[in-house]
Parts: sequence; structure tokens; C-alpha cells
Amino acid sequence: MSRFLFRTTALGLAIAAAACGGGGSNNNDDNDSDNVDDGLVDEPVETRPERCLEDPENSGYCLVWQDEFSGDVIDSEKWTHEQNCTGGGNNEAQCYVDNAENSWVADDLLHIKAIREDSVGPAVVDDDPNYDPGDTSGSGTYTSARLRTKGLGDWKYGRFEMRAKLPSGQGSWPAFWMLPTDGAYGGWPLSGEIDILEAVNLKVGGEDRVYGTLHFGDTWPSNVHSGEPYQLPGGLNPADGFHDYAVEWQQGEIRWYVDGDHYATQTSDGWYSSAALDRPNAPFDQAFHLILNLAVGGDWAGNVNDTGIDESAFPQEFQIDHVRVYQCTEDFETGKGCASTDGEFVSNPGHKPPQPPEDAGDELVVFDGGIHASYQWGIYTNSGTVDFQVVDAGGDYGDVGQISYNTDEGIGFFQSTDAYDLSDYTYVEFDLRVLAEPADAGSASLTFRADCVHPCSSGDYPLDMPPMDQWTHFQIPMMELEEGGLEADRVNTPFVISPGWGNQDGAVLQVDNVLLSK
Repeated sequence: MSRFLFRTTALGLAIAAAACGGGGSNNNDDNDSDNVDDGLVDEPVETRPERCLEDPENSGYCLVWQDEFSGDVIDSEKWTHEQNCTGGGNNEAQCYVDNAENSWVADDLLHIKAIREDSVGPAVVDDDPNYDPGDTSGSGTYTSARLRTKGLGDWKYGRFEMRAKLPSGQGSWPAFWMLPTDGAYGGWPLSGEIDILEAVNLKVGGEDRVYGTLHFGDTWPSNVHSGEPYQLPGGLNPADGFHDYAVEWQQGEIRWYVDGDHYATQTSDGWYSSAALDRPNAPFDQAFHLILNLAVGGDWAGNVNDTGIDESAFPQEFQIDHVRVYQCTEDFETGKGCASTDGEFVSNPGHKPPQPPEDAGDELVVFDGGIHASYQWGIYTNSGTVDFQVVDAGGDYGDVGQISYNTDEGIGFFQSTDAYDLSDYTYVEFDLRVLAEPADAGSASLTFRADCVHPCSSGDYPLDMPPMDQWTHFQIPMMELEEGGLEADRVNTPFVISPGWGNQDGAVLQVDNVLLSK
């Protein structure tokens, strides 16, 4: 069933594999003899025939890795099974298992099957330091499979292609995608995610779209994504037949294709990692590996179309004819020079890194009697409340923020939904007045903190307890907060205040002129 793109010469294959060997960590030379280069990669671009634009290896790409699924077992030198019941981070319903009923090779196809059956397994992902394959604390109501090439096939730049027939039904969520192998910039999605192909709930209410997407930015809730949908011409549905899904990834640019049709492009102008804002191509400048999986339900598939999971639609199969990886012979280091396009595609603008509010200058004002744009007041308590209201303090201060702690343990804070680069600022400053100490004031204390999205934080910064009912100005060096763990180039919460933990009930504070200064 596999559709080969190379003409036959075993010698040509050996030459092509050797020539392209520098790009991937796994360049097996046991490819089928039908899959070989025909020598055109050595021909100057300007003299290659027009058909090369439709034939990736002949437009400058050469094959460096492939699985045609022509045997009778899943190749353990190319794929490993992830095994867990974490819900994929999306509240999905499946446990991923390594069972012959859920993933197997037959009829020149890889089959991934989602089955309605209760299962248990590890409650953390396979790469977690606490992962225990014998752990049964996680559970799911479906079983399925998730295969990856991590450590066996890892590449930076190239063309990544799959030919497959997708499953259908409410709750089905097949994907062909890539994750960073080393996580150089931190946890998801600081180091990025490339979704080559995703689809949910095909055929439900006429659903026929597939999607190509990037995930990047900052850690939740400041993560972002950008992508485009695609519909097959002629009203075809991806669940009715086999189609080719691919990305071409080069330095600073990623392009998406279905059956050779270039339908979307994103560039580094529209992506970033808040952990590496000084690197213009981050996070998509590191080695990634391939993943094939079939999820069930979850925050996307379970919340669109008919919503939920249609149990009667399962079992469902994701059938993969082949997976192939090519790299560009024009420039191995950047992957540039082999792009294929007809010029009719969507150029997705992506997202820019969050910048400080427009009125930010030598001073970035957070609160001065009113909360400035981009920030809002928030609280956290184990029980009870932390109340905030704007009151007239009279005198030179006028309107100020008054914080009443009706809890043993709680914090109040000014927070933005975006993380800003505040590394140019030298101090966090604010005025504070204590109107009432906690009911148990024997060890009254105050604690300040700044956060850069949990768990990134400056840690607790103790404040000297000011005299009662007297305004006191505090000026806290950003350098000291950074020494405590704050990453100043991605701060979303520049002001967190609380009386001493476990000693708060009845405390009343007033704050004003909360700002960052240079």
C-alpha cells in the first residue's frame, strides 16, 4: 500500500543516506531498496525539472529516515511507546498502553486503535523523574497508543511527512506532531510544540477540517498558539481515505502541506520563547522528535461539535501508511533552499512577545488609586477572604487600595494575564500603611513577593513592619528579587503582599503608588 517516491537503485540509497547523515540522530541505512535518490540532489537548482517542486527529494531534499511499516511488528529501533494515564494535559479519557490490541503493524500499515475499556497506569508522564511503570494511580475509560521517536530519531529542520487515514466520530483526536527532545528552554511550551496534523470529531456534523499549529510563548496561563485549518478539495473527508500530511521546517520558517498543497506558513516574527527572548528563532531552533497518537475526548475534542465522547463511535483506528523525514541538501545547518510552494497559502502572523503597557517609561505604574491597564487584582486563600477596595485615605494620598485579611493564610496581588520583560527596571516601589495588625499580633510580619508564572518566583521577601497608621515607602531592588529566583524578563505578577502566614486574620493594609522604576 505504500506509495514510494524514489526510483530504484540500492547504490543511490547508500549515497543519499551518507550525504544526509549529518542532520538526524538516527539515520538507519536499512531502508527498502525501492526508496532511493535518483541523483538529482546533486543537480543545480536552476536546472532541475519542474516536477521537482512536487517531489520533495528532487527539489533538494533527501531521505534521512523512514518507516514504511512493511513488516509485522513495530520497529523498536525507531519507535517507543509512552505508557501513562495522565490525560495528555488536556483531560483526555484514554490511558496510553503498549498492547497489541491498541497498536500493531499489518498490511503495510501502522494501526493505532482507541478502545472503550477501563484502564489504570502511571499518573505522570514517562519523562517525569517520579515515573514508575508499575504505578496504577492514574486511570482512563479508553485505551489507545502514543508512539514517539525520542532518542531514536531527533532532528532540527527538514521535511516531516506522514501518509495516513484518520479516524472519525465524536471524541476522536488523532495527531502527528513534534516535541523538543531536550527541552532547552524549559517545560511546555517554553521549548515549543509543532503540530503537523491534528483533527477532531471528523464526520460529526460534516466536520472535515485538519489543523497545523504551533505552541510556544510562556508557561500557562501565558502560553499561546497559532495555526490554520485546511479542508480537502472536492468535499473529501480525511477519514475516508489516505492523504499526505507534512511540514517543511527551516531556520525561521515552518510551512504546512496536505497532498503537496502548501496551505500555511509561520515565521519567527510570530513565535518566541519567553525563556529565550534574545534568541530570534527560539524555541524552534532545537532538535525535535516525532509523535503519533490517538487521543479520546479532552479539552478540544470534547468541547466542540456534538461535545463529549460518543461511546458508540468506538473503537476507532488511525492508520498510517508511512512516515518519512527529509533534510535539505542545499544547507544542512539552516534547512533553507528547498522550500516548495505555489504562493497560495495563509501567512499566519503568530504572536509577538508581550511588551510592557504602552505608558511604561522610566516608571511602570501598576496602581496609583486606580489599577492600570494590563493589571488586575487577585487573591489566593486556603479559606476565608482577602478583600480589596479603593478608599479615600485623605491628605496627600486620596484614593488608595485597602486590603483586609479575613483569613489565616492568604495573599493579594496585582497580576497581568501576560508576562512582561521588566529586566530594564531597577526597583519595585510602593507606599504602605498598616491600619490594623492581625488579631494575634505577637509576631506580626509582612512579606512581599514577585512572580513570573508559577512556579517561577522571587521567593518571600520579608519587609520591616512599619509603624501603625503611618505611610512608609518601600523600594525593593529587582536584583535582590532575581537572586531569589525571579526571572525578570517574564514577570506577570510584580506585586504580592501578605502578613505573616498563619497570622493574618484581622489585618488591614493600605497601598498606593505601586510602580517599577529605572
